[in-house]
Amino acid sequence: MPDGNLKAYPAPEGAKLSDDYRIKVNGTPVDVYRGEIYDQTMSPPFGGPYSFAYFDFSGTVEVEVESTKQWLRDVVIRPESKGVSPTHVYRGNMKFNLTEAPSYLSIEPDAKHGPLLLFANALETSAPAPTDVGVKYFGPGLHQAGAIELTDNETLYIAGGAVVRGGVHAKGRNIKILGRGIIDGLKFPWFQGPTNTIIDLDHCEDVMIDGIVVKDGWGWNLNMRGCRNVTVRNFKLVALHCMNNDGIDICNTRDVLIEDSFIRSEDDCIAIKGFGFADRQVVDNVLVRRTSLWNDRAHVWRIGCECRTEAMRNITFRDIDVLHYVTNYWNCDDLPTCVSLQPAEDMPLEDILFEDIRINHEGQEWVFEIMPKMTQWAEKKTLGRIRNCTFRNISLNGTFLGNYGKIKLHGPDPEHTVENVTFENVVRHGKITRKDSPSVEVSGHTKGIVFR
Repeated sequence: MPDGNLKAYPAPEGAKLSDDYRIKVNGTPVDVYRGEIYDQTMSPPFGGPYSFAYFDFSGTVEVEVESTKQWLRDVVIRPESKGVSPTHVYRGNMKFNLTEAPSYLSIEPDAKHGPLLLFANALETSAPAPTDVGVKYFGPGLHQAGAIELTDNETLYIAGGAVVRGGVHAKGRNIKILGRGIIDGLKFPWFQGPTNTIIDLDHCEDVMIDGIVVKDGWGWNLNMRGCRNVTVRNFKLVALHCMNNDGIDICNTRDVLIEDSFIRSEDDCIAIKGFGFADRQVVDNVLVRRTSLWNDRAHVWRIGCECRTEAMRNITFRDIDVLHYVTNYWNCDDLPTCVSLQPAEDMPLEDILFEDIRINHEGQEWVFEIMPKMTQWAEKKTLGRIRNCTFRNISLNGTFLGNYGKIKLHGPDPEHTVENVTFENVVRHGKITRKDSPSVEVSGHTKGIVFR
């Protein structure tokens, strides 16, 4: 038995647990929670109910998983880039070792159908005490919290083994949301929660979010509006409770770091928008890295759409795994793509980098849509502009389906162009993508489009 250190957190009485899986880590049972989707008619594309569990560890630990309803003969552990493989599989039982913390995994007996999401955190350090000044502390147990308000120099701490039913509204400076527990919005109807979103950062500066699980907001989940200097780390989000279940929305916010996280959302995983907050503050200096993304209904990335800001620029996504993204079942005018850059309202979208991105391609028609686009949510009915974007070391693996996995670039008119976009080492199912590849569509007013 590996001799790593383990910290498990028993689920509180009244929490909704899963009977689809049983887990032991170094021989210690770990409780498994049940996750629901918002509409059972969506079970085929969404994959139906899922399970998730969490614990902390260091060193090397052995994880034993028992699936009570599916055999694990064909199990896949994503992201595959982590290199986690079973050491033993027999019928509904498997074992594997973990050596890297954090490790946020999707254990999939049958792709999207009934997966186990496993959130293996690093051991927690420097947790505050319940009596510390400025700390709002939720210990293990089930809490009916409603609206939680945070202001200057306050910390919200949610201990492992806590489930907090409510939402957070933060406004001020030097605010922290920490812990290992769960903020749960499942009981609140669509757009009828106690706060604007389950975590609402309202014109904040110097924010740290680290370690928590967020489950099933009543609309958007983590919303940053008019903020500066926001760090999100070791953040786990599972949100398929209702429509408009965006993962993280970055609105008129600058100086953002998101790292070592896991997002599964019904709507866009990461959306960057402008609504005029903070005097139309520019979206600038955003970095997302070492994160896994899974989208069930919209886009993995959607940048633009609402564009009441002077610009969106200096945005980087690096070392990202896309576990799954929407298939082509949704019949609408908006392409169900992995990446959608669609500035409107005369806004320039510029200096964008996608680097070291690994996409599990399951036969979807579109991967990238790069074009100024006016949507129903734009107030000023004009288009934007795109320039200086780089896509480097992008790999599509999975299901090969002819020319599917397409790239679309389009400049609608001479005032709303797409310029200086470089694709470097973009590999579709083992083949480098060239400008003359059948999977590439370049049209309209574009220039400086380079494939190499």
